[in-house]
Amino acid sequence: MDLKKAIILCAGYGKRVLPLTKTTPKPLLKINEVPLIEYSIKILAELGVKEIAINVHHLKDKIIDYLKSNYPQIKIFTEEIILDTGGALVNAKSFLSDDYFIVLNSDTVWQKNYIPYMKSLIHKTIYNNFYAGLLLSRKEKSFDNNLKPDFSLNGDILINKKHHIYTGFQIMNSELLQKRKSEPFSVKKIWDDLIIDKKITGVLFEDTFYHTTDLKIYNKLKIKNIIF
Repeated sequence: MDLKKAIILCAGYGKRVLPLTKTTPKPLLKINEVPLIEYSIKILAELGVKEIAINVHHLKDKIIDYLKSNYPQIKIFTEEIILDTGGALVNAKSFLSDDYFIVLNSDTVWQKNYIPYMKSLIHKTIYNNFYAGLLLSRKEKSFDNNLKPDFSLNGDILINKKHHIYTGFQIMNSELLQKRKSEPFSVKKIWDDLIIDKKITGVLFEDTFYHTTDLKIYNKLKIKNIIF
């Protein structure tokens, strides 16, 4: 099943990369002269996603101007108050109306080597009737050694034991948004319910996981020859 829709989360304050984010929103910070948001847009194009949305709040005008100049077809959801990762999805549920859609964090440096794992996750989630699926990284594969693990896998089922890191790529069924209010909350609330019901899965990414965690890591990433 080819997924048509995705949302890239871009509303955060980027506090861990201050002072850079006083004037530049985190999605527009550059790695190898490429804005972070471009890595997300490019990976979605490789996956065949045709319709993309983005949520904005902090320094929103700069992201909006960038998109209007380069990707005028991308739909923008402006948040007057920051809605967190779960609230952002509910706020965009009119757009995310297909059975399944993709959610991307914009501070992971996505590259083509993710694609087979993403496709595997999409297939596993849909054809085994899971409501959501997360792409995970082995802790020892994280460029940032200080990143804490989030979840583990028991066979195909995601569980709350902490062995693997969430990469920032997920597939989700739109039914999960329909009865929720547009208010600030973390998407982890949705995941926690699905873990209890054993309705969420995961796939392990087996290459190096690059994530712009904080200013120190960002400065290290800038001097690496990372290409899409």
